[in-house]
Amino acid sequence: MKKYSLLVGMLLIAALLFGAGISEETQFADPGNAAYLEHYFQITLGSGGLDAAQFGSALSSITGKPVTLKASSDIFQALVEAADLRELALTYSNKKTAERLSYYGITEAVPSDLQRYVACSLDAHLLPVSVAKELLSSSYIDSETAANLLMSVANAKGASRNYIGNVSDSNILMRISNAFDGYTLFSDGNLDEIGALTVQQRASTGYNLKKDADEAQFLPSRTIQYGHSDETHLKQLTVLLNSEGIDAKLQIEPKVSIYEYLLDWGPVPAPSPYYMVLAFGENFYLAYAVEYDAKFEFSSNEDLLKFDALINTYAKKNDANQAKDSKTALLKGAWWQPLYSTTFQADESAYQEIVDCVLQENSYSIHPFSLLENKQNLIDVLQNLSGLEVQERSLFVNNAFHRYLTGSDYQ
Repeated sequence: MKKYSLLVGMLLIAALLFGAGISEETQFADPGNAAYLEHYFQITLGSGGLDAAQFGSALSSITGKPVTLKASSDIFQALVEAADLRELALTYSNKKTAERLSYYGITEAVPSDLQRYVACSLDAHLLPVSVAKELLSSSYIDSETAANLLMSVANAKGASRNYIGNVSDSNILMRISNAFDGYTLFSDGNLDEIGALTVQQRASTGYNLKKDADEAQFLPSRTIQYGHSDETHLKQLTVLLNSEGIDAKLQIEPKVSIYEYLLDWGPVPAPSPYYMVLAFGENFYLAYAVEYDAKFEFSSNEDLLKFDALINTYAKKNDANQAKDSKTALLKGAWWQPLYSTTFQADESAYQEIVDCVLQENSYSIHPFSLLENKQNLIDVLQNLSGLEVQERSLFVNNAFHRYLTGSDYQ
């Protein structure tokens, strides 16, 4: 019985270690890494692989500093230094270095002056053990491995994606809760004033104020932006995606949504940290509401294309599912006109083009949307009021929100 228990225990430990290794390698080998490097760093990796010198040149594009490599084994020191871990690596004694290499099962011959860098790069999870062994035994770096290593450095330096986790993460609901704990109204005086005047002059019905520091920096070709105001709604949507077998990286970008408040809606409510109404003239009021844009970077284009149908089925009100005899179940906080968009035309049957007329200043930006036929008037008003250059960005919004903008249908 004792032998059986010992055997079971050893198998469980092996399974845990094996599973951890798979997880680390999966995170390291993101299939979107090459496309991300090309989009954000202008690094194009051909299919023929790289030698050490070519890899050093690519690494320079991420660090902004010259990197000269002569052999593939030099990559370990370059990775550690690029991740700002050089001083830490130098603290590794010969004994500690040997213990760490043994822990990782590194039996390959490693030059003595590089051993501490190999150990440190593994401790920092800059690469998995399998890749370390490849680099130690070959002078050739295949393109996929190069892309993964470069992204690993970009991640370590905080120069890549900015997100709270994956839809599939076991603690994603906790992370969403923690993120919402810090969301309150915020302001940028100059941009807020310009936005208010723009609405007052009827060039726009409203705008969103956002902070650059919250930008997800996702790969645009895999990303949908979903706007809402309810925390529970996002939690339910996240679990819905996971239940449908759809994984995606998630970032929550808080925003202040500003729009005209009509007195027909009732008396002006008392202000709170999340909502307030301000008077800007006789019978002209603006509401300021804390909302968010949830950015989803999907694992595949196929998953991205499924998003529209899921929202229309589970997160959109209409006459039929709001009828008294309807038995349709919807997510909490479902809207009549949900708002989600891409920066490219993903599906002509599901998305329509509009324009986001962006003003950016001092790490803040405002985002007034416009139909294509009205954009020039909005751009002219924004430029005249601000003296800033308007960044005209194409957005492709879902059909329901496009109908809302045109006023053609309420549902």
